[in-house]
Amino acid sequence: SLALWNYGGGNAVKSFTLSFYDSANFSGTPVATQQVTLSSVTNTGTKLDIALDAPVTARWVKMELTDNFFGSANGGDRVGIGELQFNRTNTVTEIKPTSVSQISGTALGDHPVSNLIDGSASAGWCSAQSASDYYNGSNPNPQLEFTFDGAQNISSITVTPYHISIGNSGKDFNLTFYDAAGNKIAVEDESKYSFKLLSYDHNDPTLFTFPEVQGAAKVVMTITDNFKHLGKGNYAGGDRVGLTEVTFGNHQYTEGPTFQTSYNTPQKGLDVIRPDSVAINNTSLSGTNINNLLGGSGYSRSGSWYTIDRKDSNNKMYGDYFAVPDEKYVNPILTFASDEDILAEGFLIWGYGDGTHGNGLTEFAMEFYDDDVLVFADTFIVDRAFGQDEYANFMFDEAFAFDEVSMTLLDNAYKWFNSGGGGDRIGFNGLAFYQDANKVPEPSAWALMLLGTAGLVTLRARKRTTTQA
Repeated sequence: SLALWNYGGGNAVKSFTLSFYDSANFSGTPVATQQVTLSSVTNTGTKLDIALDAPVTARWVKMELTDNFFGSANGGDRVGIGELQFNRTNTVTEIKPTSVSQISGTALGDHPVSNLIDGSASAGWCSAQSASDYYNGSNPNPQLEFTFDGAQNISSITVTPYHISIGNSGKDFNLTFYDAAGNKIAVEDESKYSFKLLSYDHNDPTLFTFPEVQGAAKVVMTITDNFKHLGKGNYAGGDRVGLTEVTFGNHQYTEGPTFQTSYNTPQKGLDVIRPDSVAINNTSLSGTNINNLLGGSGYSRSGSWYTIDRKDSNNKMYGDYFAVPDEKYVNPILTFASDEDILAEGFLIWGYGDGTHGNGLTEFAMEFYDDDVLVFADTFIVDRAFGQDEYANFMFDEAFAFDEVSMTLLDNAYKWFNSGGGGDRIGFNGLAFYQDANKVPEPSAWALMLLGTAGLVTLRARKRTTTQA
């Protein structure tokens, strides 16, 4: 449902259309729409409760005002609203540990592990100090054991980064579950219980979801890295590892993006294949020639491509290209095509600039097609900013053939990875694909091989990945 406080008089909104979207912005097809027409004029002091036709899960809502009360009251040369709110049904149960202990490593005396479950963001836990880099190979990975009041069904964890020195915050961790008798609970795919924090800001807790684990009486959290060496330079701190708060819950599991397999690592025995053409959904989005992305050879980058700079109504830099959806600054969608089928083992993408500012591409969705038939789709993400002469590899478990890929750009490095200024545009320096020449069939054999591509749409759950956000 939603609640509306109207504007008053003939200027009050009379009818509007709501469109709900679950994508990264309000492009594409809405998951639901609803037309609302109000019967009478009300003002800012009156709350109107408006029921939705059916519950809907959405990330963005577009509200198109289609009429006001002109003729029914004074005014009507404008249309306005006093306030609007959406009411949601919350079925998520927060599962609070009754105790927590550190079973590997030691805590710094004035930062005990009990701070992690005290409900306060003003104090946290951290390990004992160790030279300048805790993860120099001489210290054990901290292990934290959370105990619950009886067996619980758990499918989420919310982690608040450390509140003192960026480099000290825990970044990578994995979870192991135990029943009331102390037996380890087996899970189908352990990679779905390994996670990466992408934000080190203690004001920005991160929710991770995973396939539900039933009957968990204890959870062991093993922290395998901090933020010290992320990006181009070292963050302040790093001689310890810490967090501020940890809570659990039963949020619905949503599979996260797939992280890179490696950086700057040539794949032996594989050819690097470039696409033959590229197009964009809106040419006005390009700040430079989109065909720059087609240059380069082998592991050498293509030319630089980036979007226009996002600006506010006063023609000043906005700060973050992806801050809020906007019909002018829509998500760029690039379509790369090949004159011949590519049998892809994976792909590589080059970064942007020197990798120290917020304009570089960090998250994107890709849909692979062969003769207009979708054969594979996924969302991909990197865990650090990287420059134009660096590349990130994404490898598949199984090769598949395609002749066109649609690439939707979802996020840049704004306020990520100590990336510095920028973020009002998004850019990268090329895309290429890995192909094993020994696997490429003769032209007459392509048709027979492609008969099996329909099943590859389910490949997403079988891709090579060691971490899940």
